[in-house]
Amino acid sequence: MNKYLVFALAAFFMVLPSAALAGTAPKPDSWTGFEGRVVCDSQVFQGARVYVYKSFKDMLADKPTAVSAPTKEDGSWKMDCPPGTYYLAAKQLAKAPATGAPAAGNSGEVLGYDGPLSVGDYFCFQGSNPITAVRGKYTHVGFALVKYAASVSYSDSSDKDNGTLTGTVTWSGQPLKGAIVTLYMDDKDNFRGQGYSASPPTGKDGKFDMEFLPDTDYFLIARKRQNGKKAGPLKEGDYFGYYVANPVHVKAGKVATVDFGVISKAGEIGREDSLFRDTGTHITGRILDDKGRPVKGVYAFAYVEKVMAHKRPEFISRPADKSGVYVLNISKGGTYYIGARSRYGGTPSFGEWYGCYEGAGDHHVNIKTGQVLKGIDIPVEKIPQ
Repeated sequence: MNKYLVFALAAFFMVLPSAALAGTAPKPDSWTGFEGRVVCDSQVFQGARVYVYKSFKDMLADKPTAVSAPTKEDGSWKMDCPPGTYYLAAKQLAKAPATGAPAAGNSGEVLGYDGPLSVGDYFCFQGSNPITAVRGKYTHVGFALVKYAASVSYSDSSDKDNGTLTGTVTWSGQPLKGAIVTLYMDDKDNFRGQGYSASPPTGKDGKFDMEFLPDTDYFLIARKRQNGKKAGPLKEGDYFGYYVANPVHVKAGKVATVDFGVISKAGEIGREDSLFRDTGTHITGRILDDKGRPVKGVYAFAYVEKVMAHKRPEFISRPADKSGVYVLNISKGGTYYIGARSRYGGTPSFGEWYGCYEGAGDHHVNIKTGQVLKGIDIPVEKIPQ
């Protein structure tokens, strides 16, 4: 067992499946889809729609595969979708776009339009994206809308060769201290990991500034973890924000200024957990020490690439229970490389539990979509000083 592979992880938050609704329906995929509630400033929000996309590229192009009916008085919504993995967003558009075809619901009725946001609209990118619709269940997905308060503004900069990005991170209209804004060049890692660049934590005024940026588009993500850590799953009481007008074009010789609203992972949103949601495809087993005894509190990881060092794992389990049992949810079938360690993020430290699955020389397992793969035990040892 190679005890010195380096595991890294960043996470992002939110989704817990609800129980399938009772009733009878002849369709094979009945009770398969999504349901949840939309809120804004901790109050339920009526009249928003949830948009479902097959890819992030489709979301940027405003090409949904399905659109929900408007949320009810209590902010609730529900929609059927075939089993699969999707990107979800909630919107409340002041007006339908002048061009473009309406999106149709499951029964073929026209439910709503999609189009670019305008100042005054409301939007929420679901931080758990992509999200899996599990056959036979309605997966619970909550949204907290943020108002598109102002478009990006530009002013001249003394640095003619590079761009500058600045702005204020707010929560419920008030400056948020301690938030870190991370820039991503694309959605390759679903906006998890270190990104291209990150700002220092905001001060009491919520301000952030990032200088010497190349002239290009960036996706802005803001996070604040109450524990002060830079990596790991967001928990209730933490903050998350996907800038409503992403991507932002930073121009050489200009200062781009944004008004960046974020949401708190609490209440309706706090019910969700992006890392541990049920996908219907599971790898499970026990984490054991060198004497075969269960080790509690260790995370199991899954990678899609054979070389696991210095990379972010695609999937992580909850900490193993007192019997050493872990459950690792995978979005779809394939080949995965399995390991375990006591912590997520950064370089493993002395005294930390660490190990790899030893059932194959390269630590891999093969799993099919919808399969529960049992007996994948992972031996771990403490890293010696």
